[in-house]
Amino acid sequence: MENAVETSKYRKVWENMIFPKGYQIEKQLPSHNIPMIFFVITGSVDLKINDMKTHSVFSNEMFMAQIDNSYEITMREQTHLLICYVPMEAWYDEQQWIDDLILQERSKPEEFFKLPIKKIIVRYLSLLDFYLKEGIYPASFYELKRQELFFLFFFNYQKNDLAQFLQCILSKDIQFKKFVMGNYLLAKNVQELAKIANYSTSGFIKKFRKCFNDSPYNWMQEQKAKQISLEINRGVKSLQEIASEYKFSSYQHFSVFCKSRLGSPPTEILGKNGLKNLTNI
Repeated sequence: MENAVETSKYRKVWENMIFPKGYQIEKQLPSHNIPMIFFVITGSVDLKINDMKTHSVFSNEMFMAQIDNSYEITMREQTHLLICYVPMEAWYDEQQWIDDLILQERSKPEEFFKLPIKKIIVRYLSLLDFYLKEGIYPASFYELKRQELFFLFFFNYQKNDLAQFLQCILSKDIQFKKFVMGNYLLAKNVQELAKIANYSTSGFIKKFRKCFNDSPYNWMQEQKAKQISLEINRGVKSLQEIASEYKFSSYQHFSVFCKSRLGSPPTEILGKNGLKNLTNI
């Protein structure tokens, strides 16, 4: 059984899966080079990283799949997994807390580190499991639930434990990522963003691909699509107002963008959320 929520055809947010005993997941993770948090709700798994030592993860424990590692996950028994996809930009609101973690004195990071799932997060995940099974609420709701998860992390775990658990997002390129997250809305295009960063366009693109594993153009379009999705789902502004605010040359161009990046034209997105009265186009 699988339930999944995606913000677009490119980005997943959550997956909810139950696997039988002996089932194996063997592939390069994470998908699209996006770190993933695995929550073992019930059951247990054996985890081998880069064909090295095998680690066991049990019910009510969690671990993070890091970029560029090869994972082999074997179900020791029937196992229920919840998986959260956590791209770098998802952590932007917690940047001050992340900066604090970077300052923690740490020994060499372990290749594998797991944490117990505390009671308050068990309750949070139980409700999330219900939402996913019922298939209710738009994708933007599940992004907010992911943000709630981060809040729970920082207020319920010790800093040194979180620094180990989140080691893959505390990289030496964190300052560049911070700059991009803080300034991309100020730029009309990649060339402007590169200029603000004091890079040549080619140098900026190279650095960006290294840090985000994506082209800056595609990434900026994805962020734009995410903001537009939130605006549509809020139901406060008309579609024409949103199209004008995001400087589309015509409503038709706006509609094509939504269909390409969000999977449906804006009127259909409104219809799915019972907001047809706000089209005003």
